[in-house]
Amino acid sequence: MSDVAAAYDRWAPTYDKTNNPMVWAATHALAQGLASVKGFDCLELGCGTGRNLAAMATADPRTLTALDVSAEMVRLAKVRGLEHPDPPWKVIQHDLVAPIPLASASYNFILAALTFEHIADLAVPLREARRLLRHYGTLRIVEIHPFMTLSGEGAHFKDGDEEIAIPSYPHQFEDWFKAFDQADLAIEAVREWHTDDFGEAAPHKITRRKPNWPWLVDFTVQAR
Repeated sequence: MSDVAAAYDRWAPTYDKTNNPMVWAATHALAQGLASVKGFDCLELGCGTGRNLAAMATADPRTLTALDVSAEMVRLAKVRGLEHPDPPWKVIQHDLVAPIPLASASYNFILAALTFEHIADLAVPLREARRLLRHYGTLRIVEIHPFMTLSGEGAHFKDGDEEIAIPSYPHQFEDWFKAFDQADLAIEAVREWHTDDFGEAAPHKITRRKPNWPWLVDFTVQAR
């Protein structure tokens, strides 16, 4: 078992109860665009407890498939999927550093949120995402902002009195752009999410930062 999988297994029981500003920010950002998956075959890379799958399920996709490295996250996602039975969710435990056991050109839309920071080489999962996308299919990535990683911040949580830092790798804009090009993925849109983009409903852990504090980068790329 990888260190990332072990950490998320440990976080899984409290993940949806944790007051984590990055998770809140990503959920807010994703709410702006998931309604567009109606009728699509959709795949999520790094689905966690299935909160994003639940959001996509309300948009009437044709199919929903998901992968996660953590056995406990997969278990919780499957439980959540029982609350959203149409369409049924297919949730698989899988480490994204390895080839994905799914057929090529199977998906119109792929989502990855707060996932790629745990992968050292972006080229590996991006090549697989491109293989899995149909022609003109879309990959959306919402990830910790590259400028934030420069300050040494990454995924972490508290387990009792212990602070657990999950292994993370800082990917700068140059790394992303190079990896997209190598994977034959064309950038359609890039959005940066700053404190003042989240509005007054944002939790204090977000609003206490400066208005221009960079939280997330939001890439939309397309299979050429």
